[in-house]
Amino acid sequence: MEYSLKKENCSVCEIILQSSSEQPVDLDFSLPDYCPDIERILKCCMCPSITSKGITGNRLDVDGVTVIKLYYLDSKKQAIRCCEHSSPFACSFELKTTSADMAASVRVKTGYLNCRAVSPRRLDIHGAFTVSASVSSKGNQEYCTDIEGEDIQQKKHEETVSNLCGIGQQQFSISEVLDIGQGKASPESILRSEFNINLDESRAIEDKLMLKGEAVLRLLYVTDIETGAQDLMTFNIPFSQVIDVPGITDSTVNDVSVDTMSVDVSLKSEFDASSTLITLDARLSALVFAYEPMTVELIDDTYSTAYELELECKNVPVKRLVANTDMKSSVKEEINAGDGGISKVIDIWCDSMNYITDCENNIFKVRGKMNCCMLALDKEGMPFCAEKAVDFSLVPDMSECPQSVMSNTVVTVPNIGFRITSDNTVEIKADLNMRCCLYENAVRRCITSANALEDRMRKKDSTAALTLYYADEGESLWNIAQLYCTSVEAIQLENNITDDVIQARGMVLIPM
Repeated sequence: MEYSLKKENCSVCEIILQSSSEQPVDLDFSLPDYCPDIERILKCCMCPSITSKGITGNRLDVDGVTVIKLYYLDSKKQAIRCCEHSSPFACSFELKTTSADMAASVRVKTGYLNCRAVSPRRLDIHGAFTVSASVSSKGNQEYCTDIEGEDIQQKKHEETVSNLCGIGQQQFSISEVLDIGQGKASPESILRSEFNINLDESRAIEDKLMLKGEAVLRLLYVTDIETGAQDLMTFNIPFSQVIDVPGITDSTVNDVSVDTMSVDVSLKSEFDASSTLITLDARLSALVFAYEPMTVELIDDTYSTAYELELECKNVPVKRLVANTDMKSSVKEEINAGDGGISKVIDIWCDSMNYITDCENNIFKVRGKMNCCMLALDKEGMPFCAEKAVDFSLVPDMSECPQSVMSNTVVTVPNIGFRITSDNTVEIKADLNMRCCLYENAVRRCITSANALEDRMRKKDSTAALTLYYADEGESLWNIAQLYCTSVEAIQLENNITDDVIQARGMVLIPM
């Protein structure tokens, strides 16, 4: 005889795709006519970005553009020049399953890049970058919460799980015309741009989420093409955006991420050479998972007072969004300028970053390495580039978090400060911002089915109303009740006790 089980359903986030595609870059590139010859390569950068992504049928299609930026020393003017080459790329990922509620997260990461000057005007460039894609959908997790039967006794415990109420994904733009302002020379070309997003607030209303934050654009630009003179400018741009998230409310706990897909920065000086205006067009993608806490009872153990049982158990996943955590930190390091010394720092930035998250000995850590680049002038006034790989480790406050934790973590470097400490040494201080969602991701072994073996009745002494049992301290009432085919509640009532274990060695009355 199979007992009927009550079940409770919980909506969960299922990863239906987690994949990556390496994109090679092989260029035989010649400088445009307007670019002066190369004296020396300072640095070559690869900047891949996403222009569009979309799910069609059982396929995720991704399109993008790879920009190769070459910083080099002009052979005539001995000034820093920048030359760019853009090439499109496309890749697709096959989905094994599809769903009505799906959301895709796509990110790009530079792998390696080798650049060699074949001649003063020709370059041989080889490298690769990785497109990483993740597709999530709303799935279902079933929990067995009760076994029906008058002869059935159950031992349960409560678990708080996160019930997925809604998924929202939306692309939006930040488009601005920015003014460098009075007192600064007009830009004649842009050497380098850096764009970061700081999400300050996310506030939910019925089926919508309001995002507020700040975009930070940092520019290194040329003010005189003839001499190569440069200047720096930082723009802080507030933004707000409403994202449609069906099912979200002001009581849900939300996992929110905003990724930069592509950024285009250009001079707005078509008709005025003295213009100080810059145009910014940034394409962003917001992804939101909204959860509500849900309490379920899981069956740890069961027995029948009438029959022997045949039980089935399974490992049941229990996932809970614990908290959103923001952390600010910094790391210091020294960059050696070499034998030529250093007289001036032009710019310092984080070129690339890699990091992993782990939980070891109940301590959650983010460990990584960032590549810091410096453009500077040596003692003779000649430009040069120096790089330093900097290790960092972040340990957020986990005092309210469980032991088994995983996280959706993003680390950015909003600013790098510096000071020249000797003739050939620069001390840098890199600010780090970390934003992560902490999840408990545990597994519980629970009963999922129970069958009575009707040909194997349990033996029970029906000749007496009570049985005397001598219990040891710490013995479980559950084990005693199971042995004598009764219930824990009956033993507690008969002995006027409320504990689940025996507190002191002695006699216990067992109702039969």
